[in-house]
Amino acid sequence: MKHYIQILNLLFILVASLIETGCSQKVYPTAKVNYLSGNSETITMRAIGMGIDRYAAITNAELNAIDVVFFRGLPESEQKTALVGSNEAEERSKNEKYFSEFYDNKRYKTFVMSSIPVSNLVRITRREKNITVDVKINITALRKDLEQFNIIRKFGY
Repeated sequence: MKHYIQILNLLFILVASLIETGCSQKVYPTAKVNYLSGNSETITMRAIGMGIDRYAAITNAELNAIDVVFFRGLPESEQKTALVGSNEAEERSKNEKYFSEFYDNKRYKTFVMSSIPVSNLVRITRREKNITVDVKINITALRKDLEQFNIIRKFGY
């Protein structure tokens, strides 16, 4: 009898762990980014960023704006399609060195022409706050950088 209880406990733990890991979904970040204005050289977006303080939230808004340009595109702008590609995970792993340097070493900041907060910092949870920021990105320089590092091909070549 004691042996059956041990087997049942082991079976229960195994089933519970399978359910827990099998039901977990990959969560994709949602970037709340809207197109404001732009031309062939720059694009201005309104992005919502989250963070524990004002600086972290503004940084997150800038990253959200960059990610939308890279992996999604903005339908109403001149950058209607994704600049890099729509499969974000594949592109990031294929060009891991570039994206690591781009984000970790804050190279993306060289393409952000301005980031102007247009709202106050709003508390969402105990630790998280969000802020709305107008982010202007130099698309021409960003595209040339991606071409130089062979992330994308030059148009027409």
